[in-house]
This record gives sequence, structure tokens and C-alpha cells, in this order.
Amino acid sequence: MTANKSTVTVISPDELEGNGEITKPGVFYSWNDYECHYLAEGDSWFSLSDILSPSFLYSFGDNVPLKQSTLIVNCSYPGDTLARMVDWSKNRNFPNMLARKKFGWEWDGILLSAGGNDIIEAALSPAGILQRCANPAGIQDFIVSNAMTVLEEHLKYNFRYLVNLRDNSEIEKNRTIPIFYHTYGYPTPRNAPASVSGPWLHKAFTQMNIPPHYWNALSDALMDKLADMLRGFAGISTNLRLIDTLKNVALNRANASDTGNSGDWLNEIHLNNDGKDKVARYWATFL
Repeated sequence: MTANKSTVTVISPDELEGNGEITKPGVFYSWNDYECHYLAEGDSWFSLSDILSPSFLYSFGDNVPLKQSTLIVNCSYPGDTLARMVDWSKNRNFPNMLARKKFGWEWDGILLSAGGNDIIEAALSPAGILQRCANPAGIQDFIVSNAMTVLEEHLKYNFRYLVNLRDNSEIEKNRTIPIFYHTYGYPTPRNAPASVSGPWLHKAFTQMNIPPHYWNALSDALMDKLADMLRGFAGISTNLRLIDTLKNVALNRANASDTGNSGDWLNEIHLNNDGKDKVARYWATFL
């Protein structure tokens, strides 16, 4: 039974059998019934925005059509940094499905969401990218000198490690498939946690005694710097395709005083359904 054009199915690696059968409840297709197949890896922008709020990958299909029927096998995990993604001793599904003949499949592309948690983790670390400043002249005074260069080299190292896995796959077709990866948006630092974690920037800025009137501008500067890093990664290898959501998707900002759903944001750093649909529609133009 062939999937119709509007069908997009997102499954976990455990829901795909070696013979191509899909065991996810309510799915009546198998691997060969789809025209296109993507392997996804990433953070909570690909996995969960909250316990009961799936990522924008689940917007694809009838809500946000793709050009072909598509199966997405999603290896993403909330909170993952690039370093944790490429720790193959703990993260076996992604390398096996991409690069091992015994376990892998031929993919049409890799979907990657990475970098956001890295910069937030660096902001939260007491010895990270932020510092106290009693008499700031501007937001740059709250950013540790050379810290962004160190973070960029760390991200580039781990990004290259992931790209090398593709480039050296035991499955010949997979060595040349595109890797689609993205920038993020402009979160408003506010006391709006998810159900099991956060807030993140609010906590980072508070612990460094950064005055609240600097928060939005400082948060935006961090997201701009991260986006510039990701834009620069395109030269690491061939067929790396940046989807620049920060530049090209107009997300409505959350109100700093709101502690929950606000603007296009479900909580401090994750999108609500409106925001996810906007991002998904832009991604869909590339897939």
C-alpha cells in the first residue's frame, strides 16, 4: 500500500524493523511505501518542546505538505548538545542507521537540529560565556572575551565529527546525501520553564546579576552569534544546507512578563504550535 502524497510519518528508531515494517501504532505503511526517507538527529526543537508538545517535524503532512510522501526516523533527544549527539558510545541509533551496512538504510537526507543547547549550556555554566559587570557600557561587557571563539571551535569540531560519519558511511549512497540544519529564533529571557526543565536564559542572566533591561538585547546577540557560527559551517564538507530560520522566519516575540505560552513561544526557548507551523512551512521549501 503506497502512502499518498500528503503522508508524513515520524517514528523512533525502535519503531522500524529490519525488514522495513513500521510498528508505530496507527501507521499502516512500511519503508517501501514512502517516496522519501530522512534520518533526523538533534535537540528538543526536533524532539519535544514539552512533554505534551511534539516538535515541528510533526507539523509536516496534511498541515504543512511536503513534495512527496515522507518517512522521518527521529533519533533526537531533548537537551542534547552536539557533543552528546556524537558520543557514539551512548548514541548508537544514529550512527548505525546512517553508516553501518548491517543496521543502516539508504537515506535521502539528514535533518539536524544542533547548537541551541550548546550556547544555552555555555551561558548557564559559571565558567562559560557570560560574566558579571558592575558598570557595563553595553551588552558585550557581559560576554567573556574570546569565549565565543572557543565555543565556535568546540561546535565546529563536533559538527565535523558528525559530517565525517556521513562522508565515510559504509553505505555508499549515504556519503553524498544532504545534511539540512538550521538556525533558531529570538527567545525572550523569562521565567517560563517547560514542564520538566528551565527556565534557561532567565536563570543564566539572573545568576550573573545582569540587569533585566539588557536581557532581550543580550539574548538576541547570543542567537546572532550562534547563527553566524552555523552559517560558517557550510564549508566543512559538501552538501551542507543551512535553513536560516533566524533570518527568514518572522516569529512573534514572547512578552517578558508572561510565564507560559506567549507570542509564538510555548515556553522560554521552545515554540508553540503557531511558531512550529511557521518554521515547518519554511523547512518544507527545502525538502
